[in-house]
Amino acid sequence: MPPKSTTLREPQKQCKSAGLDATGTKADLVKRLKNQKSREELSPEDQDDSECDAILVTQSKTGSEEEMKSEAKDAPGQAPQEEELEVENVRGELFVGNRRGLGFAGLPERVRALKEKTSALEERASALKQRPSALEDEVNLLWDDVSTLKLSVPEYSRVRNRFISTFKRDKLNNATESDIDIIREGNTMAHEGDAAVDALLYEGLNGRRDTFAFKELYGIHPADVVKIRHKETINILNIHAGVRADSHKTGTDKFYRRFAEFIQLFEDSDYKENYLIAESQCTDVTRAYWSLAGCQRYQDSV
Repeated sequence: MPPKSTTLREPQKQCKSAGLDATGTKADLVKRLKNQKSREELSPEDQDDSECDAILVTQSKTGSEEEMKSEAKDAPGQAPQEEELEVENVRGELFVGNRRGLGFAGLPERVRALKEKTSALEERASALKQRPSALEDEVNLLWDDVSTLKLSVPEYSRVRNRFISTFKRDKLNNATESDIDIIREGNTMAHEGDAAVDALLYEGLNGRRDTFAFKELYGIHPADVVKIRHKETINILNIHAGVRADSHKTGTDKFYRRFAEFIQLFEDSDYKENYLIAESQCTDVTRAYWSLAGCQRYQDSV
């Protein structure tokens, strides 16, 4: 019977030649050689990449630390044998492997945590998407109010300036030429239409209820006028109101007829305000507007 060292030397030599770990019992060495031979016999389609640079084994699968290290050395592929294996506690579970392998320890748990965090972020993003929509509606309402104020403030300031200048003329007897001009301008404003401001008089519990009078002046219900932001449209409504309310001059039948045609077409278009945009197609509303704008307003006009 050959000496034990001779019996062990041959498999050790074969392991070294194959690049395998040459330490351990003869049974360990033979097992490694058999595993290596089995991998070599696999077809290229069946075998995985034999190069491996990460080893990771859990205690729950192999037992003690020494057994874990021994099993890790027999890991599939040609892992760097010169690297020292380490044992590390990750989230309450022991893992053994080289540095690269230990980097994967607890990976499923980390993936699960990331999925939960991603789901929470998606829910938050969805909530934030809905919030701008509500804020946008509120901002649009505020802009509507701002637009109305922009339309009304210049005209209203002229009327209030007229009040102070009239006081200076009638009570203080010291009105200047500028005051006379302000009074004249204010008188004109007081007798002209102001659809944007007058429409606001019909809002709220204490608002006016005689909408028929408003429609006689402006041709459109006050609730619809407050939605209009088109300066040219507001201006044509104001012109009609001024002619309709004039107690000294009489409007022409042609002016009133063309105004009625414009209002009807404007309402039929669902109050679209882009009828004067150069890029838009010339519509019936466009033609009615220019026909009205160029029409003689008063019977005694030259």
